[in-house]
Amino acid sequence: MAELTTARLGDVFDLLVHPYRRYVLYYLTHESEVVTIDTLATAIYKWDRDETKADWGAKSKDVEASLRHIHLPKLADAGIILFDTNADSIELKETGQIDKFVKHMAHIDSYTETAAHD
Repeated sequence: MAELTTARLGDVFDLLVHPYRRYVLYYLTHESEVVTIDTLATAIYKWDRDETKADWGAKSKDVEASLRHIHLPKLADAGIILFDTNADSIELKETGQIDKFVKHMAHIDSYTETAAHD
């Protein structure tokens, strides 16, 4: 992502507005390896279900479809992740100038690395 300027703040906030995109970034900043869409979808499903405290939370396959068609391409287009659609692999490229926002949002969302891997 290019240098953060006042004009680019809208782009940053647009990337971080959806909780699934934030969660992808939280998860990837704590992973040293490439992860699969299935791994991310399962982790997000568990997190979303825990956050809402509802039994009906998002279905894992719905989460996976949302990641595949909306959220991962958006993060890849911004240059933050590498997303190989053929291999279903995702890895963090760089958070660069938005790193401080990601850390702050993780605190607000009460994200913990331990919760992600339960």
